[in-house]
Amino acid sequence: RTFLPVVQRELLEASRRRGSYLMRLGVATAGLLIGGWIMLFPFVRNSRELGMSLFIGLAIAAYLYSLLIGVFRTADCLSEEKRDGTLGLLFLTDLKGYDIVLGKLAGTSLNAIGGLLAVLPVMAVPLLLGSVSAAEVARVALGALNTLLFSLAVGMFSSAVSREERRAMGLCFCILAGLTLGLPLVGTVVAEHLGQHEPDLAFLLPSPGFSCFLAFDIPFNRT
Repeated sequence: RTFLPVVQRELLEASRRRGSYLMRLGVATAGLLIGGWIMLFPFVRNSRELGMSLFIGLAIAAYLYSLLIGVFRTADCLSEEKRDGTLGLLFLTDLKGYDIVLGKLAGTSLNAIGGLLAVLPVMAVPLLLGSVSAAEVARVALGALNTLLFSLAVGMFSSAVSREERRAMGLCFCILAGLTLGLPLVGTVVAEHLGQHEPDLAFLLPSPGFSCFLAFDIPFNRT
């Protein structure tokens, strides 16, 4: 028996789609356009400030892409099979549940991961200007990849418990927004009520935004 046959089939099919290449080209082009726009800022006075502004802008764009990609890529992958009535047919074969889930995840995630990998070389351009360290670039890249995998997993969960496309996408977006912004906001309100200067880590650690924030040198060196 072939190991994870659905994963292999989905990856082969996704690699032959024209959209797979257009996705990477589009994300890389968007990164170049954002970088070019930042380079036109009038308040940038020297190459070091230019490199830092470029790096921060591209990192924020990469984080937003990684955070929201699950809403558009995986939030409807299983629910679509439910609506079409084909999900039950897959279980009539000798396939296991993890074969189907991992196969759908692989097929819908290839473009998302490829898009992120396409923008990472653009994000590393500030290294040539001496504005950032290689360790900081590596941490930010890992933070973006971790956020992307988390977003895709939330999308799979939303698709598994929903049947309608809009409901699945809405649930995915609410979970991501609640963990990224809602939980830290609740922690801030609780900290102000208790007279604390910073929210408790219990409200911050589940947030993908907090881990992305810690990837930069200044907050990383403070911890």
